[in-house]
Amino acid sequence: MATVLAKNMKLYSGATPTAYTCQVDASISLSTNTFETTCKDSAANAEFLAGTKSWTASVSGLLDFSATNGWEELFTAWSNSTSVALVFQTGTVGDKKYSGSAIITSMNLNSSGNDEAVTWDCEFQGTGALTEATIS
Repeated sequence: MATVLAKNMKLYSGATPTAYTCQVDASISLSTNTFETTCKDSAANAEFLAGTKSWTASVSGLLDFSATNGWEELFTAWSNSTSVALVFQTGTVGDKKYSGSAIITSMNLNSSGNDEAVTWDCEFQGTGALTEATIS
């Protein structure tokens, strides 16, 4: 089993997935809500069942106004309240990829210091299922 290098795992968007330009960090988080089912027969042990599943994603990068897929495309999707098709993958045939539709919940444009690159970051809330498939 080969270890996946962080530089190869990126967040992509669009019908024909395109990586966000000059991204620095990308992540997907999965969670499951639980609800308690403890009763008098539980022998004083809390019991739970799995409930609603949800997922979020985030990406950050360096600002480039001429980027093919970057801040401007994200800003347009946010301005229009448009959902974004996301794929978290390496792009290598045979590796796994994780896909779903998401809504942009926050965006930040950061300019700090004097000799620093301007950065941006974006947070997404998944809507519907996150699916796993093999890159072909």
